[in-house]
Amino acid sequence: MHKLAKKLIAPASWWTLRRAYIAVFMVGFAWSAVPAAATGGASLLDLYTGQTLTADLNYQGAEPLSAEPVVYGPEQPPTIKQILLEVCQASGYDEDCAQTLLGMAWKESRFYGLAIGDNGRAHGYFQIHYRLHKITLECTRDLKCSAEWTLNYLERNGYPEHPVYATQCHNGCNAGNGYAASAIRAGKRLWAEDKDIFIAVK
Repeated sequence: MHKLAKKLIAPASWWTLRRAYIAVFMVGFAWSAVPAAATGGASLLDLYTGQTLTADLNYQGAEPLSAEPVVYGPEQPPTIKQILLEVCQASGYDEDCAQTLLGMAWKESRFYGLAIGDNGRAHGYFQIHYRLHKITLECTRDLKCSAEWTLNYLERNGYPEHPVYATQCHNGCNAGNGYAASAIRAGKRLWAEDKDIFIAVK
């Protein structure tokens, strides 16, 4: 048959065909020669389709694959509740303190860090008169920094022994406008809600 093929095919074409035959033979040999230890006895098709990938990786000493899906993307920002609670806990207080700060921030700015009031004098989450109290504008717009300042101001006005009076002083100690009661009530209500409150836009 080889002699007949040589007669039928031109010499150049014959050598081309012969090279192709050898190449196919070598690919088939390499395919069948994959070490069994590398695949754990599985076929390459099984590895490709993922049917034995976990077992094979374990066989080679790798960490087992997790069954949980891996989610990529930006981390979820901390909630306002979390930040306020951390501020209070750093000073030795509990959720009552965080609730009060939460209600005050809601009353003052609706959790908007760029809020401006009192004809441009009050800024940030807690509407602090930053020039009067000599703090930076950046601090008023940062929830953690402004909450720390506000808690310190509450302490200077009798917190935690007199929480209502101290809270009222943030809006005028003798204003008699019901600010403290409203802020404390709002804080308790918002804290009890199931939904998280995320950081507002600065």
